[in-house]
Amino acid sequence: MTQTEVRAFLHMIENTRDRALFSLIYLYGLRVGEAVLLDRGDIDFDRGRIVVKRVKNGVWTERPLFSSVRTQLESYFARFGEPAGALFPGRDGSLRKRQIQSLFTHYRDRAGLSRRYTCHCLRHSIATHLLDAGVPLEFVQDHLGHRNIKSTSIYARITDRNRIAQFRKLEASPWIVHPEHRKETRCEQPQVAEAADASPSSL
Repeated sequence: MTQTEVRAFLHMIENTRDRALFSLIYLYGLRVGEAVLLDRGDIDFDRGRIVVKRVKNGVWTERPLFSSVRTQLESYFARFGEPAGALFPGRDGSLRKRQIQSLFTHYRDRAGLSRRYTCHCLRHSIATHLLDAGVPLEFVQDHLGHRNIKSTSIYARITDRNRIAQFRKLEASPWIVHPEHRKETRCEQPQVAEAADASPSSL
């Protein structure tokens, strides 16, 4: 999904709980199962941190809380009250994976996006968008919770936008010397310097 498509998707979500949910999934590259694992205690507003529990390899990591996510969560809590357990509760415990996927489909269709998009596409999207923003591949690897950078390098093949932008900046940079365009007035043969005769007196 492009930045424009993600923006259109989020714009269609009026429910504050669902907007907070999908903002978290996108910005932190969460798998649906990882969104299900989030508890209220994983959010620390005082320290501005969030605990992300990765389902692969069982790695738990603490991340800074995006200010936009904080705003979405505060709106959600103000509307529905702060949950005691699961961050996004359903009828019995947390929302189920199937329920989250169904919500994604609902908002995707409202936004008029391709039916081939699934909720997992938000995770792929943040990876390419981070690279578009110019962050190193190692940061994307850490952000997605990949143990092997080979799993992350596939996104570097997908996006070339940042590379093009950097070249455009280099073209305009005063610190890089570029040959100026000169118009030839007549045909000139390249001059070849003749080697001087080596004599004993010149050695």
